[in-house]
Amino acid sequence: MPTRRAFVLGGAMFTTGLSLGGACGYAIGSRRAEEPGEQKEEEQASSGDADLDELRRLAVKAPIEELVKHRATFLMYISRTYRRDSILWRGVDRLVDEVLNNDRFPERAMAAQTLAQVIDLSDPGVAESLRKRITQLRKIR
Repeated sequence: MPTRRAFVLGGAMFTTGLSLGGACGYAIGSRRAEEPGEQKEEEQASSGDADLDELRRLAVKAPIEELVKHRATFLMYISRTYRRDSILWRGVDRLVDEVLNNDRFPERAMAAQTLAQVIDLSDPGVAESLRKRITQLRKIR
């Protein structure tokens, strides 16, 4: 048969655990929270276009190996269909970094020339930061 002392002790332990758990959960959650009204572009809601959503995932969230594997399709879409999507251009930036920094990149010379051409033919302003790297890409043989 439980006593009042055991009941009070159990209640005190429950209250202590609840308050510590709440405080720790709040501290961890508040560190991960972003500023109100600020939302990263890649975390925005679906665009309604399944192809664009998949390309955005490849550009920003997918491992670089997956982006490299699908680079031909990715570059085709960015050069023809989604020319002004800033999220997709981050994927091009990732590809440029990988080509320039990885000597064992598959078909490196062809990939470098293709990237240089896609950047060169892009709309002015969209890939302005990448235009400076065209000469580095064209030096790869």
